[in-house]
Amino acid sequence: MCQITRHQSKKFLAYYCYQNEQQLIFYRKSGVKKEILEQSFKQLDVMMSYYSKVTVILLQLHPEQFTADNDVMTCFLVKFKKRLEKKYKSKIGYMWVREQNTAHAQHYHLAVMINGHKCNRSYAVNKICEEIWQGPMDTNFSYRVKNRIYHIKQYLDDDSELRAVRMRLSYMAKKETKDFTKYTKSFGRSKLRPNQV
Repeated sequence: MCQITRHQSKKFLAYYCYQNEQQLIFYRKSGVKKEILEQSFKQLDVMMSYYSKVTVILLQLHPEQFTADNDVMTCFLVKFKKRLEKKYKSKIGYMWVREQNTAHAQHYHLAVMINGHKCNRSYAVNKICEEIWQGPMDTNFSYRVKNRIYHIKQYLDDDSELRAVRMRLSYMAKKETKDFTKYTKSFGRSKLRPNQV
């Protein structure tokens, strides 16, 4: 069971008990979607079961028009994942959320997880993302997130980078801006399974 405890003094922070440890997360008055928290952290764990270094890159995607479903994201991810797998010879983990506030169309936050031994910069990932998402007509828009890249190195005793990326992932779990109909999914993830070796 996912346990969340509000921070003693900071109203936009809370602690999430994950694997018997207190992880600092972003917290809004409307609360968080616990399933998104759990699934994003687990996909990161799965990637770490394959690679001692994992690179996480954050992207933000804006479609030109509103869509009631997430087909635009599904089609994008099929092409994007295929290009990344070919370039980096890596398993690709990801987590995305759909949000819509006052804009006429929804937007997507996407966290991409790649073998950190093969990928340690965000430039090529951003370029591939823009080529596929914006397309030849430049109708969609890809926003470059600040501080968008994290490098997790499991062989270090310091787990501050892991905790930092989990905190950034927790932003994607806020309930605010995710009030859709029951027929529209608010998030999706890769279906990777842990390495059994």
